[in-house]
Amino acid sequence: MPRYHPIEPAQLEWDDTTPQSREHGDIYFSRDGGVEETHHVFLNSNDLPQRWQQRDSFTIAETGFGTGLNFLCAVDLWLKTAPRDARLHFVSVEKHPLTHHDLQRALSSWPQFNAISTQLIDVYPPLVFGLHRRELFDGRITLTLLFGDATEILSELHAGIDAWFLDGFAPSKNPQMWSEALFKQITRLTKTGGTFATFTAAGIVRRGLKEAGFTVETVPGFGRKRDMLRGKLAHKSPAKSKQPWFEYPAVNVTEKRAIVIGGGLAGTTVSHSLARRGWHVTLIERHEELAQEASGNHSGVILPRLTADMGCDGQFYLSAFLHTVQWLNELKKRDETLPWFASGVLQLEDEKRMAQLQRLSLPKEIVEFCDTARTSELSGITVESGGLFFPMAGWAEPPALCRWLSGDQRNNINTIMHQEALRLERVNGEWQAFNTEGNVITAAPVAIVANGYDAERLLGNDTMTLQKVRGQIAYTPATPQSSQLKTPICYDGYLIPAHKGLHCTGATYDVNNESTEIKKEDQTQIIKALRDTLPAFDAQSPSGGRTAFRTSTQDHLPIIGPAPDLDFYREHYHDLHHGKPAHRYPVAQYQPNLFVTTGHGSRGLVTCPMAANIIAAALNGETLPLPSDLLDGVHPARLMVRNLKRKP
Repeated sequence: MPRYHPIEPAQLEWDDTTPQSREHGDIYFSRDGGVEETHHVFLNSNDLPQRWQQRDSFTIAETGFGTGLNFLCAVDLWLKTAPRDARLHFVSVEKHPLTHHDLQRALSSWPQFNAISTQLIDVYPPLVFGLHRRELFDGRITLTLLFGDATEILSELHAGIDAWFLDGFAPSKNPQMWSEALFKQITRLTKTGGTFATFTAAGIVRRGLKEAGFTVETVPGFGRKRDMLRGKLAHKSPAKSKQPWFEYPAVNVTEKRAIVIGGGLAGTTVSHSLARRGWHVTLIERHEELAQEASGNHSGVILPRLTADMGCDGQFYLSAFLHTVQWLNELKKRDETLPWFASGVLQLEDEKRMAQLQRLSLPKEIVEFCDTARTSELSGITVESGGLFFPMAGWAEPPALCRWLSGDQRNNINTIMHQEALRLERVNGEWQAFNTEGNVITAAPVAIVANGYDAERLLGNDTMTLQKVRGQIAYTPATPQSSQLKTPICYDGYLIPAHKGLHCTGATYDVNNESTEIKKEDQTQIIKALRDTLPAFDAQSPSGGRTAFRTSTQDHLPIIGPAPDLDFYREHYHDLHHGKPAHRYPVAQYQPNLFVTTGHGSRGLVTCPMAANIIAAALNGETLPLPSDLLDGVHPARLMVRNLKRKP
């Protein structure tokens, strides 16, 4: 992935309702009729909607999202002509996206698409570098927006494209985009038989697409443009993987049935994600109720973990955060009882750290840098430190959220309680889960391991090197003064607004302690840290607390993805330390249809929904919701590969 950098929004000049780019001196859509142009150039020339009539999913990719007009037209046609249970995936890249205000102004030009525009405006992401996946029309439409340079960011995309809309500013206005490198990425991502269409007939585009492997024909253009191009990728050579040991497997599942082991946040989010896609899931939980271990706290905070360099971990946590809050906001619209509270979150910081993070130039809708007066105003109590305020962040009640997720899709999720899956075995193309008595609990073609620290034992995989970390929290009674707190406050610990009469505050972090008892000295430590940080807060003595064990990893990133075939890795990647070129190694092999989501540590509320989306997308052959380098960063074999790369 290219290094993180701030996104510069499009600089526009307006001619009534028609925007024009100041940088490129070109208009965003035809004054002769933008909707008609989109239908002629992109929809009709890709033989749509005929090609999606018998498909349960179809993927369109676009260079240049612009005002979103092509997206509106494609979605409108899909909703009118596609099978009711089919899903459209629309992938679009934009180097200089429109601001939210400019997008609203542009979309007002087409009142016939108001139903689509309203949803697009509602889910349009903040202008942050990277990949943003959004769902519209209850999952019938998935929009993946990539903010960044087209060639660079497409090189990190996992997708199989059926049709391309090669849009953007004309080659004469923006020649750097229409490059050989871009055409190679288009070919890499296109399925055999996939097509393209573009408004231009420029020689650089015609020659570049031919050399990249497409058949190209010149056909009549729209309006005053005499010619345009369309074409097809008839044959495709296998692409060389940059890191074959992290390449995702092609999943071929004929029956949508899955076992999910673990009834905490990791298990219930992936069960819900699959069930919404029509899967029948059997969720196995060893306790009598869901969320009895690390996901059982009274309340928990949802905010990003920013880093000064915004490397892999910083980008992953920001992407996961943006996905999760959007997902929770959409669920809350469906059910106001959902235990998610979008209050914003205040994180106290020193001036040096704040100065480092200011260089990231993140939008104010992501983070606001506050002095002490502002932190007190936002929190509702007296705070004696400056900090960061995350307006989109908030807090949730994890056990209630787990119960809600399983109940929301009760027709597709069968929950088996008080059964512990001790062993998985592949028999006749299905995974069988065996209980403590050695009997089969259930079987399905797909299995997802989401049971925290026990994932290593169940998978027979000690290469993930999971850590079991004891954490203790304290519950303090709310008072009239303490109830003035409006937003969670994070410091070396955290304090959450009163919920059901109690504040949740914590938490300890103890790697070498497996005691399940509530320790008085830990309660004292938690309350002392709270009173030292917020002396004006009416912190009562604890009326209770809770101890649980987080599952963490050496690099503090979760483990998400397909379960590797360890024997294959040891046989074929044992000499990685020699530094041979990647293309000399075979593509990784995995245990068939077996996935894992674990190691979420203390940030499972942020990362579990993203993990669920990754696994569900992989199983359904969808565009994956993270770029390659971030997927590699949470890959189940990453620590094993790092060790193999070190010289013995």
